[in-house]
Amino acid sequence: MTGAQFLDAVALGQVTPGPVVLTVVVVGYAAAGIAGGILAVAVAFTPSFIFVLAGGPRFDQIRTYASIQSFLTGAGPAVIGAIAGSTIPLGLAFHASWQIQVLAGALIWLFVVRRGVVSGLVIAGVVGLVIALVGGAV
Repeated sequence: MTGAQFLDAVALGQVTPGPVVLTVVVVGYAAAGIAGGILAVAVAFTPSFIFVLAGGPRFDQIRTYASIQSFLTGAGPAVIGAIAGSTIPLGLAFHASWQIQVLAGALIWLFVVRRGVVSGLVIAGVVGLVIALVGGAV
């Protein structure tokens, strides 16, 4: 899967409900067709469904265990690290300099101005649409 295809898969996942599901399906499909997409979804989500079904009724009891608290405390930074790690190949897959400028604007919108993600996505989408309509490189 090329960097541009991965970027498209992540973008598809972000504009629709269930972003992880769609990204996983696209990556699986790119690797091995329809069967690969189905297998990728099954491998990605079966464990979490089993944990929820088995642990849901005992959630209050389970969360009192020190080992579970330690796992959950470590899982947050691990997820942040995984997301941060995917930003480098995604950034390298940008084709036009305006894409980097939109990303920088989004970061300022989210972290400096401290506005919401949804409004940031809407603004970035409008900027991208305007650039595409005026004939900018996409």
